[in-house]
Amino acid sequence: MAVEKKPSRKEYLVSQAKLLPKEQQNAAIQQINVAAKQKGGITKDKLQELNLGIERVLYGADALGGTAGAKPGAAAGTTPEVSAEEAAARAANAIENSRLERERTDWVEYTTQVFNNYGLGTLAPKIKEYVQQGFTPDTVTLKLQETPEYQQRFAGNTARKKAGLPVLSPAEYLATESAYKQTMRSAGLPTGFYDDPSDFSTFIGVDVSPAELKSRVDIAAQTIDGADPFFKQQLREYYNLGDGDMIAYALDPNRALSVIERQAQAVQFGAEATRQGISAPKSMAETYAGLGVTQQQARQGFEQVAEILPTAQRLSSITPEAAPVGLSETTSAVFGGEQSADYKQRIRRLSEIEQSRFAGQSGVTRGSLAQGTQGQF
Repeated sequence: MAVEKKPSRKEYLVSQAKLLPKEQQNAAIQQINVAAKQKGGITKDKLQELNLGIERVLYGADALGGTAGAKPGAAAGTTPEVSAEEAAARAANAIENSRLERERTDWVEYTTQVFNNYGLGTLAPKIKEYVQQGFTPDTVTLKLQETPEYQQRFAGNTARKKAGLPVLSPAEYLATESAYKQTMRSAGLPTGFYDDPSDFSTFIGVDVSPAELKSRVDIAAQTIDGADPFFKQQLREYYNLGDGDMIAYALDPNRALSVIERQAQAVQFGAEATRQGISAPKSMAETYAGLGVTQQQARQGFEQVAEILPTAQRLSSITPEAAPVGLSETTSAVFGGEQSADYKQRIRRLSEIEQSRFAGQSGVTRGSLAQGTQGQF
């Protein structure tokens, strides 16, 4: 049976040196080669000296128990002799430990960068702590999501969860915030107004989509500096809202968008009446907004109302058998409201009586009324 050859002192030291990180291997092996070429080769004392230097790098001074040349469990002043197989096993173990350490370092760097992007750079020490404790990447992520900092940053998800809505992933959450910000900037809203994560958490919590937010901002934008003064005037008159009030009102996620849109339409309707010198009450404006009258239709319609109303009022007041005709009746005749056909006929009848009385053209003619209302409603 062949006797296993023990490695020489140089071979032993070289095998140990190969366990070192790459940047330190060459320097250690060079020192071993220099010592081997000296007179007497690698003496026992030199062996202990070189081996201690290698072990201090491999295991650290603390792991050596402060005793020169002795690893834990080894007698002071001795150097354990190891077989080639054990040296190879140590090398493999060191390589694996080095790989794991690199993975941990890479994971710490990657996760720290990700959380920096979330605005959670303060969690960097916590990330490093969890990784050093040996937690897997998935576990680290879950533990980070339980921290107060994370809960505050993604507060909208907490509200969604309570409301039974699906929780957004960080990527979806950030994308929604980005869409919100772009909408605000495009509308020209002032810096510092709804541009912070805490501002958006309520919108996200009640599932306001970027598209819905844009609709709200579009409504609010009508009151920004430079907007139609008639719109602003009616906004104050109908709902007692100024510029800033309307923006906050429209962006309040607790108010239904449908109600806000209807009220904005009512204000537009009233603004077009005011533009023609006509004072339309809020109830009338809300009624026609509910019928879907657009701002353009309101503008065209009130141009006709302004032309017809004065004469219709005068004729109804001087015609004994005629029913009164005022703003409500004229507006209904033009815009197609309740009893529209009856009011149209009443105004036409007044025109006919006026024509027969004076054998001429009155201010309200068959043609003007027909032209004003035909094909619109």
